[in-house]
Amino acid sequence: MSHPASSPFPSAPAEGSAPPARRSRFTAFLTAIGAIVLIGSEIWLAAIASVWALDGVLGLSTVGDLVMIAIVAPIALWATWMIAKLAIAAELNPENAD
Repeated sequence: MSHPASSPFPSAPAEGSAPPARRSRFTAFLTAIGAIVLIGSEIWLAAIASVWALDGVLGLSTVGDLVMIAIVAPIALWATWMIAKLAIAAELNPENAD
C-alpha cells in the first residue's frame, strides 16, 4: 500500500506572508541579454569555425574566404536576431514570471 509523499513545506503560503514580488522589466531585459550573449556567441563561434574548417579542407584563397563569409554571416546574423526576439518575448511573457 503506497502513501503519497508528504512535504515538510506547506504548499499554500502562510497567512500574513507577502506574495512574491513581480520582476521588473529591467530585470527581464537583463536576463534576456544574458541569454542573447550566451547563445549568440555560440552561433558566431560555430559560424567562424565553419568558415575556418571549410577553408582548411578546400584550401580556399582570400577571395574564397570572403565568399564563404558572405554565405555564412547572413545566416548567423538571422539566427542571432531570432534568438534576441525569442528571448525578449519569453522574458516579458507574464506566464514565465517567477
